[in-house]
Amino acid sequence: MKRRLTRRRLLEEGLRGSVLVGGAAIAGLGRPATTPVRAKASTEPDFTGALRAAADEIIPASDGMPAASEVGCVEYLTRLTQEDASIRRSLAGAIEALEAATREHFGNAFARLKRAERVRSLRAFEHDRPETFAVLRDYVYEAYYTRPKVWKLIGYQFYPTNQAGSRMKPFDESALNQVRKKPRYYREIS
Repeated sequence: MKRRLTRRRLLEEGLRGSVLVGGAAIAGLGRPATTPVRAKASTEPDFTGALRAAADEIIPASDGMPAASEVGCVEYLTRLTQEDASIRRSLAGAIEALEAATREHFGNAFARLKRAERVRSLRAFEHDRPETFAVLRDYVYEAYYTRPKVWKLIGYQFYPTNQAGSRMKPFDESALNQVRKKPRYYREIS
């Protein structure tokens, strides 16, 4: 049975995860990755290595923030690709395109390049194939910014959308006094 990952399903799984893992609120965080991502059977190590290297160049460690691979981004993406074939196809396609472009320009696999060459390769890939680069970048961003460790470091607090949020202070209507003195066309919405 194919399970399609929808927003609703992601939230449901995330809420289950928060109960199981203690505030994690991430789909499937409590489950270990059981099998590697299958881009092509003959290139699995290259795929995972390229994904890890690309993620760490897109989001490198800096200013007290961990690199993408340090917080489990590759493992998160592995779980997503196991659950949804369309994610697997799009992510594998992006990595395969990056590998092809890198081999063409640098004559080597992306993960085997030195850091400066990986940065140049990603910049060229972004310039030459912006839509494909965006797919890779967006998956890495999702994987990074859904990690509880990153949430803590950036000060994000998870609030379920089906519950009332924190209480707001009463609005001080005297703040509108200046606007009330303006002509009518400043106060009306057209």
